[in-house]
Amino acid sequence: MNISMSRLLLIAAAAFALLTAGVVGYLLWSQPLHLRVAAGPKDGIDAKLLIAFNRLLDVNRAGARLDLVATADMHESSRLLEKREVDLAVVRLDDPLPTSAALVAMLRTNLVIAAAPARQKLENLADVKGKRLGLVARSQLDEPSLVRLLDMLGITPAEVHLTIVKPEDVAGLIASRQLDCVVVLGVPADPVVRDVVAAVGDKRKNPPTILSIELGESLKQNTPAASSETIEKNAFPRLSIPDDDVDTVGVPTALAANRASTGPMRVRLYNNAILEVTRGLLERRSELAREVPLASLITAPDSEKDARFPLHPGTAAYLEDTDTSWATLFSEQIWNVVLVGGIVSSTLAAAGGFLSKGGPDRVGGILYRLKEITEGAGASTDPADAPRLSQELSAIAIDMATLGYQRRCSYEEFAPLQLAYESARDAVATLRAGPPATARSNAASEGAASAAPAYPLTAVSAQKHNQSK
Repeated sequence: MNISMSRLLLIAAAAFALLTAGVVGYLLWSQPLHLRVAAGPKDGIDAKLLIAFNRLLDVNRAGARLDLVATADMHESSRLLEKREVDLAVVRLDDPLPTSAALVAMLRTNLVIAAAPARQKLENLADVKGKRLGLVARSQLDEPSLVRLLDMLGITPAEVHLTIVKPEDVAGLIASRQLDCVVVLGVPADPVVRDVVAAVGDKRKNPPTILSIELGESLKQNTPAASSETIEKNAFPRLSIPDDDVDTVGVPTALAANRASTGPMRVRLYNNAILEVTRGLLERRSELAREVPLASLITAPDSEKDARFPLHPGTAAYLEDTDTSWATLFSEQIWNVVLVGGIVSSTLAAAGGFLSKGGPDRVGGILYRLKEITEGAGASTDPADAPRLSQELSAIAIDMATLGYQRRCSYEEFAPLQLAYESARDAVATLRAGPPATARSNAASEGAASAAPAYPLTAVSAQKHNQSK
C-alpha cells in the first residue's frame, strides 16, 4: 500500500487531536461536582463536621465536594437555601423547610436539656413558673421554640423571668443565685452542652438536676417537627447524671438540599452528587466520628410515603438501591472504559478507512486490465496476438487468486472479477481460433480472382482451375 507522507502526517495530526480532545473531555467529565453548603458559624459543630466530611470525600475520590458557606445560624442557612444561593444547608426542622428543598440526612436530634441546681428541688420544667430561667441561645430559633414549649406547659411569658445568657456566664449567674434554671438545646455529647450543664452544679458532689418535660399528644398537635425523646441514664458520665432516664422534647437537625440544581448542572448529575453525599454520610459515619464524635448520630431520613418531610431524589435513589453487586460498585469505571474505548476504536476505524481509501484499488486495477484484454482481443484479426494476451490473462489469474486469499473474499464479492475474467478468456479463445470457415472461403476466392492471369487459359489449365474451384 503506497501512502504519501503528507497523508500520513494528516492522519497522525487528526488522531492526535482526537486523542487530546478525548483526554481533556474525560478529565473534565471525571472532575467532582462542587456543592455549596450553608453550615452555620465557622467554629460551630456543623461546620467542623462538614469540613471533616469533605476531607473524607476527597480522600475517597467521591464524585462530589462541599464548599462551605458560613452563616450566623441555621435560620440564615435555611433562608439561603430558600433563595437557592446554596445547594445544601444544615437546618433545624422546627424552622419551616423551604418548599423547594428536601432532606438528605438526619444529623442529630437536638434535645431540650433543662438543668437546675439541686437546691431548687425542681423535677419538671413545668415547675419553673415564677422562677428565673436562663436560655443559652445558640440560634435565633431557640427563644421562640422555648416560648412555645412553655406555653404548652401552661406557662405564659409573664409567669417566668426568661433571660438569654452566654455559656461562659452560666456558672457566675448560678452561683450568685440570679438564675434558678438553665435551658440549652443540643445533645449530651456536644461539648458546649456538657459545659453548660456542669456549670449549673456546684461540684461533682452536688450535681445539677436534669428536669423532665412531658407533653404527650399535645406535642404532636402543636409542633409537628418536634418529638418525644429521652435523655438516657448517665448521659453526662462525668457528673453521673441523670440517675435514670428523663423524658424531654427533641427537634431534628438535618442536612437539606434543593430538589433541583441551582446552576447549569443537569438534573442527573446533581442527583448523583447528592447520592454521593448521602452514601458518604451514612456509610462512613463511624470513620467520620473518630474526628467529630457527633457524626455517630447521623441517620437516614424517613423514607416512608407518609413521612413528615420530603426526601431528596438523590437520597431516595440511594436508600432504594441496596444492591452492592460488582456492576454497581464499578459502574463508573465500566462507563469510563466504554467511553474511552469507543473514542479510540472510532478513531482507529476512521484512520483505517482513510488509509484504505487513499491506497490503490486492486480490484479496480484488475478489472481495467481485463477490459483492455477483452477489447484488444475483439479488435485484433491476427491469431498471432492470442498467445500474448493469454500470458497476460495468466498473470491476472495469479493476481486474482492472491487478492482473494488475502482478503478472504466471498463468492459475491469475487463475482465481478470472475465474470470479467471469463469474458476476457472467451475473447482471447475466439481470437486464437481465427475467423469462421465461411469467412476464410470468401477471403480465398477474392484472393484467387484478383490473382488470375489476364491472358486466355489453356484447356489443361482451365480444367485444373475449374477442379480447384
